Amino acid sequence: MGLSKPRETFRLRKGSKNAQSAEDARLACVLAYIRASLGETPDYRQLARLAHLSYCQLFRLFKRQLGQSPQQYIEQQRIEYAKRLLTLNRLAIKEVAAQVGFANQLYFSRRFQKVTGLSPTQYRTNQLADPEKALHPYSYDKGLYTTPLTYGSYA
Repeated sequence: MGLSKPRETFRLRKGSKNAQSAEDARLACVLAYIRASLGETPDYRQLARLAHLSYCQLFRLFKRQLGQSPQQYIEQQRIEYAKRLLTLNRLAIKEVAAQVGFANQLYFSRRFQKVTGLSPTQYRTNQLADPEKALHPYSYDKGLYTTPLTYGSYA
C-alpha cells in the first residue's frame, strides 16, 4: 500500500506579499490572454477559469489592481490597437473594426469617438498629416513638445 503525502493547501492572507504576487500572476495571465485575443468576443468565464477565480472575484481583482472592469480594460485595449492600425496602414474603417473585435462598424466608430474625441477617419487624417508624429519618440503621445531644434531628430 503506497502512502502519498497529503496535499497541503495554503490560504494566502489578503495583505501578505505572497497573496499580492499570486494576484499579480493571475492577472498577468488574464491580461496576456486578452491582448492575444482582442479580435475575438471576450468569454468572461474563460478569463475567470484562466485566473482560477469566479467571475465576481475576477471583476473585483480587476477593479482593485487596474481600477476598471474587465469590459472597460478590453475596450481600452481594442481602441489602442485600433489607433495603431489606423496610423500604420490603410485598412478600411470596417476592416479595422473587425480586426479589433467590433462586429459593427458604427458601434466601433461611436466608441472610438467617445474615447479619443475624434472619429476614426479624423484620427487617421490627423496622424497622416504629420508622418513623423507616430515616429517621434519624444513627443505627442508622451505629452512632451518638440522644438524646431529637436523636431525630426532622435537626439
